[in-house]
Amino acid sequence: MLKITPNSATPIYEQLVDEVKRMIRVGELNVGDSLPPIRTLAKQLDVSVATVARAYQELYTLNLIEGNRRKGSYVKQRSPALDEGHEKVFKDPILLLVRKGLDRIEIERIFNSNISQIFD
Repeated sequence: MLKITPNSATPIYEQLVDEVKRMIRVGELNVGDSLPPIRTLAKQLDVSVATVARAYQELYTLNLIEGNRRKGSYVKQRSPALDEGHEKVFKDPILLLVRKGLDRIEIERIFNSNISQIFD
C-alpha cells in the first residue's frame, strides 16, 4: 500500500510519486502491476482526488505508468534509476577510500553522514 506523511513539508502528490518510484525500485511493484484507481486511493489516503490525479499524471509524464480510464493505471517500466547504472556510481569512490586505508565502518559512517546532511 502507498504511504504518505500528511504533515510533511513535501507536497502529498510528490510523496505519492516518490513512493511509487520506491516501490518499483525495490520490486514491490513490477511491470504490469496495477495501481489503485484514483478515487479509491484518494479515499484510502484521505486526500483529494485532484492530488492523486496530479501524482498519477506525473508518473505518466515520467513514463513509469500507463493506462486509461477503462483499464486503470499499470506500471509500465522499471525505474530509470535502475536502468542507468546509478547503483554503480559509488563503487569507484568507495574503492578509493579502501585504498586509502578506511574500513567498511568508517566508509559507512562517512556515507551516512553525507546522506543525513542532504535529506535531514
